[in-house]
Amino acid sequence: MTVAPIVPRSRSHRVRDAVGRRPVLLLVALGLACAVVAWLRLPATAHDTFWAEDGRTFVSSAALGGPSVLLQPYAGYLHTIPRLVATVVVLLPVSWWALATTAAACAIAGGLAVVVFVCARELVPWLPARIFVAGLTVLAPLVPREVLGNLANLHSLLLWTLFWIALSRPRTTRAAVVLSAVALLGALTEIQAVFLAPLLLVRTRDRRVWIVRAGLIAGMVAQLVVTFAWPRAENTNPAVDPLSIAYGYLINAVLPLAVPQSQLGHVLAATGPAVGLLVLAVVLGTAVYVFLHGTRGQRLLVAAALTGSVLLYVVSVATNPNAFYDYAGLTPTQLDSVWLTRYGVVPSMLLALVPAVAASIAYGRRRLRRGSGQWPAWSVLAAAGLCAALIIAQLGPQWTRRSDGPAWQPQLASAAEQCRRDDEVKFVNLRETIGWKVTVPCRYLDDGTTEDSR
Repeated sequence: MTVAPIVPRSRSHRVRDAVGRRPVLLLVALGLACAVVAWLRLPATAHDTFWAEDGRTFVSSAALGGPSVLLQPYAGYLHTIPRLVATVVVLLPVSWWALATTAAACAIAGGLAVVVFVCARELVPWLPARIFVAGLTVLAPLVPREVLGNLANLHSLLLWTLFWIALSRPRTTRAAVVLSAVALLGALTEIQAVFLAPLLLVRTRDRRVWIVRAGLIAGMVAQLVVTFAWPRAENTNPAVDPLSIAYGYLINAVLPLAVPQSQLGHVLAATGPAVGLLVLAVVLGTAVYVFLHGTRGQRLLVAAALTGSVLLYVVSVATNPNAFYDYAGLTPTQLDSVWLTRYGVVPSMLLALVPAVAASIAYGRRRLRRGSGQWPAWSVLAAAGLCAALIIAQLGPQWTRRSDGPAWQPQLASAAEQCRRDDEVKFVNLRETIGWKVTVPCRYLDDGTTEDSR
């Protein structure tokens, strides 16, 4: 009788076994880590500063109107999650409102990263690649500028998450119900979820998949009803020419994958579109590898990501034209201080997932061929590693459009004094970003909650 030798398990197998035994711990750790990263990528002043609709529309409306504003459309569609968060925020002391809004948005971003991680399990099986894909929720290079840590543009992160939900195949009915609820809330916040409709035509025979899609479809239908009943104001600016849209895509979606925001204008002024085209070529090269060696689901994922990346940017700019999107007419001097738009954030994330998917495939194939036959897999792993390294290198705090305030707490003492001086004053207006005002009822300022701000 022969005894088979005991072969020590590799480190990767030990990690995978540990994850398999305690998956909940991994999900909690991932969510907390991504929430903390989201918070740390924002400068300190931005934490205590309302961005755009956060103060003027969501928190102010919750303070003035109460729960009834949850179903109130804004700019042509519903914003359910921001309205829900604002309703909770106004229950806190007024001095905490801006900080609590930022913290809640960062926490939600961490939760969405967990949803992406779960949904990507089948399509990105290699754990490091899947963690990176989930991390893109908070790691995307341009995401701190206008999207991270606020409610106004949280819908962009929800659209990224809904993309993964639409392609997911839950393993249990309980998971399907949870994903359906997330999909419903997400679609009730982001009208661009309608662009995911073509993805609903695949995997049509899986019952659990349709449980998930029921929530997504319900949210889409509600948004379409709202936008037809209460359409947003028409943009009357001249249309952006196609060449500027194409150049803008390179600038806002492609180039940030390799060049930090602070250096992007200098690189453009020196090289024009050359660096952007090089980065795009690397991404497309890894996409070809997926199409040659990936599963049917992985090929669909990459095809949808590439198509969606272009579609989302083009539609966003075409329906919201403005003079600062006329990139093709800019001189090198003007390119040095080029305008960067949040419309490139989700398209950039969709591009960044492609090398990660290719790396997951290459990692699984690297032992299938010997000698010189291994070079395609190792080349893809190297390219994906470089892409990931360039993104992670931009992890630190970034400049945001609220980096310079105005901070919320320093304004509260004078606002409370204004309410006390004049009994006729029932509301005061506090400053926030882009010249907007936040209307706060005096009753919130007269209950002693502003002592820490004085």
